[in-house]
Amino acid sequence: MKRILLIRHGEVEESYRGRFIGKTDAPLSEEGREECRALRVRVAALSPELFFCSPLRRAVETLEVVRVKECRSLIDPRLREIDFGRWEGLLFEEIARVAAPAELRVWAENPAGMVFPGGESFAAFAARVDAFTRELVEMPVECAAVVTHGGVLMRMISGWKGLPPQRQHEVLPPRGSLNVFECNDGVWNHVQ
Repeated sequence: MKRILLIRHGEVEESYRGRFIGKTDAPLSEEGREECRALRVRVAALSPELFFCSPLRRAVETLEVVRVKECRSLIDPRLREIDFGRWEGLLFEEIARVAAPAELRVWAENPAGMVFPGGESFAAFAARVDAFTRELVEMPVECAAVVTHGGVLMRMISGWKGLPPQRQHEVLPPRGSLNVFECNDGVWNHVQ
């Protein structure tokens, strides 16, 4: 049996909330740090052998709080959030004003075909997250923790649950949360 701890970074500062902040290197808020401190005991009780983390500040700050100090941690750039390009830092209402209707339709109806203007394609994002996930699953560790972002976690979880990209929003974990998955006979189950 393999166990993977999926940790979404804590809450960000107020000025970033509600905005699409993929590559933006936003810090945690004090509320976010408190959320992470609350997770620390739960994470330690699950005894991860290794931590993986996005290089973005909000994830690294989360790692610094939740990591079991004697555990090794690795920064992996494949765990960074998707790059929203020219939509980076905007609220959805602002994106709706500047985006072409066809772009919004693709984003809503066929996210797998989305290319963010001046940013990353969903296909490139999915490929890097999927490559990381395959390597993680094949690693000879019984329990590992991944500290990353909502988009990355949606991709990982929806893959394990067999959900298409159009439904990945159904599994978006809240900021400052821990989700535990276990694999038995090749089947991944959400256990807590």
